[in-house]
Amino acid sequence: MDLLAESAPPAGGAAFDEILIAGVLVGVTYLPLAWFLLRERADKPTMLGRAADAASRKTGIPRWAVIPIPLAVVSLVTAGFGVYWDVPIHMQNGRDEGPLANPSHYPILFGILGFLAAGVISAGLAKDPLPRRTVRFSRSWNVPMGAMVLLGAGLIAAIGFPLDDLWHRLFGQDVTEWGPTHVMMIGGAVTCSLGALLLLAESHQVGWRPAGLPLFMGRLAHLGLTVFGKILPPVGREAPADRIEDRVAWTTRVMITITLGLCIIPMAFLMEFDLGVPQFPAATLFIISGFLTAWIFVAGRIFFGPGGALLTWATYLVIRLLIFTITLPVPDITRARWLLFIGAALLVEGLALVVRSRGALFAGTAGVLAGVGGMALDWWWMGVFMPYPLPPETDQMPLLLGVAAVAGLGGGLLGWSFAHHLERTAGLPAESRPVRVEADDRGRWLGTSGVALFVVLMGVFGVPTAHGATEAKKVCDDNGCRTTYEPQDDDVMYGTVSYADDCIGQDRCTSVVTILADPLDATDDAVWFSAIAYQGNKENDDSVPGNGILTTAMEATGKPGEFRTADPLPLYGRWKVFLRLHLAPTTMVALPLHMPEDAAIDGAAAGLVLAENGDVVPFVHEPYLLQRERKDGVPVWLWTVMYSAVIASWLALLGFFGWCYAGAARAAGSTAPRHRDTVGTPNG
Repeated sequence: MDLLAESAPPAGGAAFDEILIAGVLVGVTYLPLAWFLLRERADKPTMLGRAADAASRKTGIPRWAVIPIPLAVVSLVTAGFGVYWDVPIHMQNGRDEGPLANPSHYPILFGILGFLAAGVISAGLAKDPLPRRTVRFSRSWNVPMGAMVLLGAGLIAAIGFPLDDLWHRLFGQDVTEWGPTHVMMIGGAVTCSLGALLLLAESHQVGWRPAGLPLFMGRLAHLGLTVFGKILPPVGREAPADRIEDRVAWTTRVMITITLGLCIIPMAFLMEFDLGVPQFPAATLFIISGFLTAWIFVAGRIFFGPGGALLTWATYLVIRLLIFTITLPVPDITRARWLLFIGAALLVEGLALVVRSRGALFAGTAGVLAGVGGMALDWWWMGVFMPYPLPPETDQMPLLLGVAAVAGLGGGLLGWSFAHHLERTAGLPAESRPVRVEADDRGRWLGTSGVALFVVLMGVFGVPTAHGATEAKKVCDDNGCRTTYEPQDDDVMYGTVSYADDCIGQDRCTSVVTILADPLDATDDAVWFSAIAYQGNKENDDSVPGNGILTTAMEATGKPGEFRTADPLPLYGRWKVFLRLHLAPTTMVALPLHMPEDAAIDGAAAGLVLAENGDVVPFVHEPYLLQRERKDGVPVWLWTVMYSAVIASWLALLGFFGWCYAGAARAAGSTAPRHRDTVGTPNG
């Protein structure tokens, strides 16, 4: 016990030498970039400029997009590789010795640097021909809207990296994907796809015409629409031969629709569900999934026409398979699973076959169908493929599908607005549009309303709540420190613990655990009731399945209020073990069984937690256990100020993204630009 406490990795900020190393890496990346920027704006030749011009001549994509788009995508893949390597390591092993002691942090850092670099390069290379709508940095420097989106996404991700260390120093380590600074980094990463998409649409506006492999893909799309137009009359009516004969325009639609599918990448925020250790209410899984699928699939269907929802779904599937594949070379990590989402895409396509309108009513209805029907199918898929504790209990599905429906409505409205913005920005010929699709901006506030609906849902259902108050108490003696949790009010629930093998705390102890709930009906509204043991990989115990993470069901014994683990749990050493109870809609509590003493953290929660046979143990607000490293005694006002600052920055950034897309759409026409509109800055 003492050895474990003494060997605990640090739980605060990074050491000075690691901060210095990170600073050097940033300098090595951005000092040459600053030199490039100065020379480009002085109209002097640069290596990047020459490479961009050569690639532009070959592909037709303008110099300000031809390098930044692939750089943003490669950076996204690089960061994704790091994140899907990093999170399982923490779940299996615990904390790092330091930020740079974990090799998975390097691809994350380089990916974050790449996002911002893509925006800087796009801005630096911005010369005629430029889109009609730009932002003026100076009298001779106008930047495309897509570059502005990349800059915004890259900047918040880059700021999140040093702020993460500051956050750890102030509040301790909040080991959850949804920690504020983690949301900044991951959110910046996943929204950089919006910049790549807008740059691609702006590229067509100034004259890009696909060639090579993209043109071949356009021919395949033409063939598919022709064949299915003969089989399914609604497809033929919406995409008749005279509308799809412009191969260049339809190839552009294919490429933009595929890139639109990339924008579903915010599903990375569901990673904890994918790995079997969700730290937030199940409703958030249904809200995020319903919103994303409705947004992307509805936008794809309206913009591309028949098959658009399936094309964006295919992009999603490629992303998921790519994430799985690139982590295969990493040994001994838990691989993330994924939701299927095919039901949502098929329902959007099916509705489009029977409804002729493509207005906001269609989009909202399609979004609701995607949310309800799509997630109903994925509820089945959870039981087949996703890790426990998914799927949620059947009794809670009406509530969960209900929030998915509302989220889908918001996503559908955003998808309608998004498709029209893309149509106008790209300036595709009117005669190449699917029949019944009008590229106007009437009802442009519908997209904003859809986002607002999503934000409200996350505000209502996204925060885990307690069931009664408990307080940690630590008592120390010559043998170390012990932590217990004491109830503070009458709402607290309890469990009487018993073990099939009463060996808890002894080396290599594993046992089936039985609990008698108090009150007996405590689990009646359970979304899930499960057991978890994690961060035990360093014990090297081959008798315990998994790679340091074990989740198992709590099965009813037939006696009122009594449940038993389906599998034995490891109850010794480094293992953190507790029983997780999630009650609808947002209550998340847990009964702690075993947690090692942690000398690297301060506060009452740092002692050894050990529930003896026959103990009556209270259910504790689960974040207090999962995020044990959070510091005690931090003033409430400081938490409030910091959280408010992060939330405000994100709301401002989302508004900025909307402004960029709306601005690009309002200024674009159906032909190449004859003049350019600019938006001035203080320098302009």
